[in-house]
Amino acid sequence: METSSRVIAVLQKSLMLDPERFTATALLVDDLGVSSLDRFELLMDLEDEFKIEMNETELVSVRTVGDLTAYIKARMVA
Repeated sequence: METSSRVIAVLQKSLMLDPERFTATALLVDDLGVSSLDRFELLMDLEDEFKIEMNETELVSVRTVGDLTAYIKARMVA
């Protein structure tokens, strides 16, 4: 399964929203309703899924599902 599909699967499992809402341009806060608590839980779920360490302060600039996917891909290479 490719990275974007895995990211969407984690988001969908955590947020329990219609799968069609998870597009690359979907805004995490405005479109998907991700709260600060959701963000923390997602961070942990994504770290478990991808076996990476994520920096919460770096995630401030992550606004869309596409941004999140790109951030994770970069962390997997590093």
